[in-house]
Amino acid sequence: MTSMTNSDVAADYATGGTRGWRGLERISSLCLLALTFIVPIFFVPALSFPSQFSKALLLYIIVLAAFSLWVAARLKDGRFFIPTSPVLAALFAVVGIFALSGLFSGSFYSSFFGQGFEVGTVQNILLLFGLAFFVPAMFRKKEHIFFGYVAFLASFALVALFHLLRLMLGADFLSFGVLTGAASNTLGKWNDLGIFFGVSALLSLVTIEFFSFKRVVKVVAYAALALSLFFLAVVNFSMIWFVLGPFALVFLVYTMSFNRLQPSLHTSGPDQNQTFERTRLVRRIPIPSLIVLIISVVFMLAGAVIGGRIGEEFGISQIEVRPSWSATLDVSRKTLSKDPLLGSGPNHFTSEWLAYKPEGINSTVFWNVDFSYGVGLIPTFLATTGILGALAWLTFFLAFLYAGFKSILSDFPERISQYLVLSSFLVSLFLWVFSIFYVPSLAIFTLTFIFTGLFIASLGILNKAPARTISFGNDPRAGFVSVLVLILLLVGCVALGYDVVRKYYASVLFQKGVIFFNTEGSIDKAEDRISRAASISPTDIYYRFLTDLNLIRMNSVFRRDPATMSAESARVEFQGLLSAAISNARQAVALDTRNYENHLTLGRVYETVVPSRIEGSYEAALAAYNTAQALNPRSPAIHLTKARLEAAKGDIGKARENIALALKEKGNYTEAIFFLSQIEAAEGNIKAAISSVEAASVLAPGDPAIFFQLGILRFNDRNYRAAADALERAVALNPLYANAKYFLGLSYEKLGRDAEAITQFTELKATNPDSKEVDLILRNLKADRDPFSDAAPPVDAAPERRSKLPLEERATALDDKE
Repeated sequence: MTSMTNSDVAADYATGGTRGWRGLERISSLCLLALTFIVPIFFVPALSFPSQFSKALLLYIIVLAAFSLWVAARLKDGRFFIPTSPVLAALFAVVGIFALSGLFSGSFYSSFFGQGFEVGTVQNILLLFGLAFFVPAMFRKKEHIFFGYVAFLASFALVALFHLLRLMLGADFLSFGVLTGAASNTLGKWNDLGIFFGVSALLSLVTIEFFSFKRVVKVVAYAALALSLFFLAVVNFSMIWFVLGPFALVFLVYTMSFNRLQPSLHTSGPDQNQTFERTRLVRRIPIPSLIVLIISVVFMLAGAVIGGRIGEEFGISQIEVRPSWSATLDVSRKTLSKDPLLGSGPNHFTSEWLAYKPEGINSTVFWNVDFSYGVGLIPTFLATTGILGALAWLTFFLAFLYAGFKSILSDFPERISQYLVLSSFLVSLFLWVFSIFYVPSLAIFTLTFIFTGLFIASLGILNKAPARTISFGNDPRAGFVSVLVLILLLVGCVALGYDVVRKYYASVLFQKGVIFFNTEGSIDKAEDRISRAASISPTDIYYRFLTDLNLIRMNSVFRRDPATMSAESARVEFQGLLSAAISNARQAVALDTRNYENHLTLGRVYETVVPSRIEGSYEAALAAYNTAQALNPRSPAIHLTKARLEAAKGDIGKARENIALALKEKGNYTEAIFFLSQIEAAEGNIKAAISSVEAASVLAPGDPAIFFQLGILRFNDRNYRAAADALERAVALNPLYANAKYFLGLSYEKLGRDAEAITQFTELKATNPDSKEVDLILRNLKADRDPFSDAAPPVDAAPERRSKLPLEERATALDDKE
């Protein structure tokens, strides 16, 4: 095995290697260019094809194809070209820590592979590292980097045109049945679109200031900058302005400092000897940078007002919630107290959030949100990969910043080289900042690694980062080992590609099953698709859904007319469904024991037969619920679930105790209040309960939950006038209290105040457009019929006696919360 000298490497870097192998490498490079172009715009126009998983599949196919071609080229060429930048070495250390953390996580499959589309799995981090490695390995000339920029700008042009047309013609235009909202886009979340246009704005700005070109190209660059700023104003993600502004300021200072000196010819002396010296030019203020800085400052100061008016103009409304910095760091601190070195394991932030979520979160509208990430992507990895992971990331960022600032502050042989290094470094730094302070989509995170690779490639082209070409063709022993490793890598690529395609196909089947169930109500079609998905790629969520379908079928057996089926046949069918439900729920638990939802699902199966006094069912249900509670100790919903279990067993005392625990965790927990009122009604204690709650309402006159409880109790007592009074107070305190408005509307109907009842349900229809029950009641009220005429299970004429409230309470105005 031989190693080439630096001069040999530089020459090989420039020529792209031996001519005979250019064909394979050219195709591999085209794959990477295609990825840069396609990943921001790619989506499948069908609801059954999950958006983020589709992008993940695209990423895997293209990167694995590029890698396979690279391996094939190495087998024919007999040598490796390896970029050896310290930045790549530090990034490889990050991958190593991720793998080590995954091995000791206690949930190997979830940490390494997940469902296939999560950003924080070992598999995805490894793939993205491979992307950052392949870009400098393939892009060995300056024009290659330019091709990368052209691919990105072409994608920018399509994204800008697409969203410009949608802004002008409405959200229904080019929605393809999936991009139905004004904020829907091809990159992911609405703020991801803003980050994308932030990248195009920064790249256009550097291009305008540092690159000389023809007039038509300059017009295109200015147009790209103007379009980018326009869309940044439309998106109005405040963080972008607070990042873009400082970038524009630093770039302005850099341009004025490094763009005002140039070598010039100077003639002096009697002999007119020619000498070269650096002549100071007149200081030029970079106007585009100054404009971007001023716009950023304006939006920093008045972005809420300006953005609000723009949003109203275009009908854009979007909600995004993340834990705060303090909440993320608090969860990480408590996680590291038990797993200091390697954390909880990749892809397991949710379990840590549930175990250590901060005090007070249950009093907010986010009490039942299972966050998968913290305030930012990189801070999330502190909890999941521990101190070693944090040190690895810190080493990477230090190496990246050192290489970047050292290179842009050094001398360049020509202006084009300065442009390539400066632009690729600033854009990749811009993207890494958002990986720290935000949770970008897979498309944005992919662009982060692509531009990091372009930056490393620019250093290699200028010989600012060492590179090695290792030949193994002349050494039989080295050749044997190298060929064996390359073939194993090639086989690994094929296996990994097959696994991802298999998971994706299973995910599509699952989505189709869910769609069949939600749109057609077809249990048979749903069960068929989801069963196939589970057999192709066993996943806990598939088995949980199958369990729910089994429970629905079991309930239908209870409701079946005895005249249509003998008792023995019903018993046999019920036992078969019960066995299937238990099997599916246990399979879900086996696939991921750290997911509390799997244990809740198993508990619900056993709870179904508790009223039938089947031996061991209560104990099994309680054990499953206790395990779920250990995994999610702050959840009031699990206390309420245990209360229902105790009520089904007939132990009302323990049911009350669990309701009290639920209300201790969440004082305004409407479901618990509703269930408590049902217990009071069943026990004949309504009068005493009403008196107690009336006293509480005097002590807490501003608590809508207390007035809702009072209204429900009076509704159960059939005192509809008094119920309406209490519910009116609840709605006055919280105008979007859905269930209070629901029972207020029913109280009005009982009092003969149909017009007011119609008003309440009309308002509910606006905030709950998917509720078929609200549609039914509103239609009947307008036709002067009983509200529940033509109702079909699970809807019935006694909502006050149901196990669950009719409507789900929704958040209205959300900010980042702890």
